[in-house]
Amino acid sequence: MNGGSMTTLSRISMAAVAALIVGMGPASAADLGGNCCADLEERVAELEATTARKGTRKVSVTISGQISQQLMFWDDGIQKDMYISGPAQSNSRWRITGSAKISPAVSAGFIYEFEAFRSGSTSQNQSNGPGPGNTVGSSFPVSRDVGDDGGASSANLREAMAWIEHERLGRVSLGAGSSAANNIILVDLSGKGQAGSNDVRLMSSGFRIRSNSGGFTPGNRTWANFFQGGQDWLNERNQHIQYRTPTIAGFTLGASVGEDNYWDVALRYAGEFNGIRIAGGIGYSVRSEYNQTVTGTLTPSSRRRNTTVYSAGSGGYGCDVNCDKEVKQLAGSLSVRHMPTGLFFTGAAGHRDNENFETISTSTGQVSSRRSFDSDFWYVSGGIARNFFGIGDTVLFGEYSRWSDMGYEYNANGSSKLDHWGVGILQNVDAAAMEFYLTYKNYSLSADTVCAGGCQDFNYVLAGTRIRF
Repeated sequence: MNGGSMTTLSRISMAAVAALIVGMGPASAADLGGNCCADLEERVAELEATTARKGTRKVSVTISGQISQQLMFWDDGIQKDMYISGPAQSNSRWRITGSAKISPAVSAGFIYEFEAFRSGSTSQNQSNGPGPGNTVGSSFPVSRDVGDDGGASSANLREAMAWIEHERLGRVSLGAGSSAANNIILVDLSGKGQAGSNDVRLMSSGFRIRSNSGGFTPGNRTWANFFQGGQDWLNERNQHIQYRTPTIAGFTLGASVGEDNYWDVALRYAGEFNGIRIAGGIGYSVRSEYNQTVTGTLTPSSRRRNTTVYSAGSGGYGCDVNCDKEVKQLAGSLSVRHMPTGLFFTGAAGHRDNENFETISTSTGQVSSRRSFDSDFWYVSGGIARNFFGIGDTVLFGEYSRWSDMGYEYNANGSSKLDHWGVGILQNVDAAAMEFYLTYKNYSLSADTVCAGGCQDFNYVLAGTRIRF
């Protein structure tokens, strides 16, 4: 009896639902419009036409980057001005990355990255803002045309690398990009971003140094010359092959071998204990057959392995047939941040052995002397990073650094000491992946024989923004 009733009830319910569907059909069609399918197809076609497509469905591709611009107000003791540029510490750029699974334990991928070239703050100087043809240490064109003052001239390839990785054995990469020790002095948990950099030369170092007499130094030496001495400070982005271990207890070990007899090794660490976050790294690199940037107007008459012969009457630094220059560098950085309070401290230091740097006679074009010298630097910063306003961390910081004998090759008769200090504030806007910053910095130089009667300080203020995508 009960079973029969339930069967009858089910049949009645099904019939009611069917009748309801039939009755609603015309009305629904009318609500959607008479040609709903055509409208949907048109919309799908429109979306397909405006959507970036992957070359293969087997590789997951991501496009990202950033737009970065800043105002710079500067004073070299004689001149004052304001420039607009892309910050060299992290210029506008875009990148494409991709990865694919070969097996559960093995994956492969690539990175391809470009940045706006020659619009960075290191290309600025007293004669012109950043623009086409303006590079640190160049002859400084004096054009102030709108098209030459502040505009990017081209794109610079930062990385073009392919890699394969095993989750237990590590990663091997090949191509142009960051070596194992690249940016080893830039480890920083403060979040001060564009407002500061442990490698201070990246901020605004292309300006020429003035003596207290008001003139420029012989050879138009720049602040970059005494921050780095003509070579990057463990900031290698070159053609190389690299191996990196998996992360083990927070540690990662990497090594790379590149062109011009370059090799390096680096150990990095990141971890957190009881609300205290720690990150650091130490790296060692060697470059032989070093093609040193020379002073004067040296003209190569021939070039062969580890050898450059210069014509008579040229003068400056370079190589003769017995040249065997070598640069060895040891550097690292450590950063600590107490997450509950936001208090942080960052330090970086390095030592460089410069071996067999040669002086070329202006009369004969041959080696007149050969010298080896050491260079050192250290950097410290501290402050607080807290989300005071509910929109993202506000970072307040102060910093100080000293660069000793980095410009020795430009100051053959004595030593050099460059001091830098600065203060700054940066505001993150998390909802827009954006930051705003304001910072003040001072450079002062003591260099025997370079500045007659001493060197003028260089002061500048940076105000800028960066948005990531």
